[in-house]
Amino acid sequence: MKRILALTLALVLLLCGCGSTAVSAPETSAPAEVPTEAVTEPAPATEETTPPTEAQVYRNPLNGEVLDEPFTGRVFANTVSNMEENLPHVGVTQADILVETFVNKNNIIRCLALFTDIESVEAIGSTRSTRPIFNQLAQHYDLILSHAGGSDQALEDAKNRGIENFNIDAWVVASSGASYRDEVRKRSYENTLYGVGAGIKAYAESKGMPMTLERDYGLEFTEDGTPDGEDAASISLTFVAGQAKKTTTMVYDAEAGKYVFNQYGKVMQDLITEEPEMFTNVLIMNADITTSGIYFVADFNAGGTGYYACGGKLIPITWTCEGSKEPFRFQTADGQPLELGVGNTYLAICTPESPVTWEAAQ
Repeated sequence: MKRILALTLALVLLLCGCGSTAVSAPETSAPAEVPTEAVTEPAPATEETTPPTEAQVYRNPLNGEVLDEPFTGRVFANTVSNMEENLPHVGVTQADILVETFVNKNNIIRCLALFTDIESVEAIGSTRSTRPIFNQLAQHYDLILSHAGGSDQALEDAKNRGIENFNIDAWVVASSGASYRDEVRKRSYENTLYGVGAGIKAYAESKGMPMTLERDYGLEFTEDGTPDGEDAASISLTFVAGQAKKTTTMVYDAEAGKYVFNQYGKVMQDLITEEPEMFTNVLIMNADITTSGIYFVADFNAGGTGYYACGGKLIPITWTCEGSKEPFRFQTADGQPLELGVGNTYLAICTPESPVTWEAAQ
């Protein structure tokens, strides 16, 4: 028994001696810190702002009305009698511009009606023969000019200027549909011819005349062309050319916002529609007018002075022209481009000796 106890005690001591060396648990070191690169937050993207662009506005070059696309058609012009015995007019209320001027030394005054949409005009007239001053205007604006013939001098002048023109008299362009004779108005056969817009354009096409043209017509427009000028409810212009004299009066209709064409002591009204001839703009050009034979011609390249009226107001103006194939350009007295009101225009071409007077509303 003592021997078993001794052996047990020895075994215990042996085991304790073997374990006298303390066994420590392995050290666990914290993982080394890995340097991290600084992360730069990207700057918020900035949107590039493009300034808004104004929508392109296309305008009719002769009346300023807004179009869906640029005007690239041809402007047509038709000669119109303006002698008292040949009135009333027909179709001139549809003209974009109506020109009035003396054409002959022997007191003959006529009109030239300009159209950007001649097809819509059922009748124009009464149509008369062309004259050198009308040929000049056709050259300045590349017009297709229709007329009732002309003298050898006038027709040769048109040819020399390279004017696209033709006689629409029924016996010349028979069955073309470009004109007709009004058998009711038999006071004078030569004053019964009327142009037909669609027929005039079709005849021009049949002769191979180009129907498209891109060019500058020299006019600028604004919605309200009323100038900062003098009250002019009535404007009276007396055309003076040598011994020839004739008076035109423009009377402002405030309700319509237009000037009404008066001459020979009466209001001008369309023969067919009875519509009064009214114009948004009134332009008066003083030009250096001389004679070539019995006909009047103008030195348009010399420029000149004049007047502009719109909305019942009137101002003095100047105008220039840079060549025989260039348009007229109009300026205010201080040299700024003149802006016409959107609408049709009456244009008088007269000598500087032609008096112009105006009155405020009574």
